[in-house]
Amino acid sequence: MNIKDFFAGLLFIGVAGYFTYELVTDMSLLFKDATTVWQYFVAFFRVALIIFLFNLGLTFIKKFFGGHSQQKS
Repeated sequence: MNIKDFFAGLLFIGVAGYFTYELVTDMSLLFKDATTVWQYFVAFFRVALIIFLFNLGLTFIKKFFGGHSQQKS
């Protein structure tokens, strides 16, 4: 593919890394006595977003290197 795929992949992995950093630094705020269901939902959403962005980045990088599955019949 083209070089845009590679840099888009790096961008998405970088954004996922940033969200991972923010999640880990604020983790101590999550575990308090008055933790609400909303805080657990936000934490779950952050983890899901990190996984999605990381997979999207890997997909773009794989696309750049021409990694497509070859199925033999």
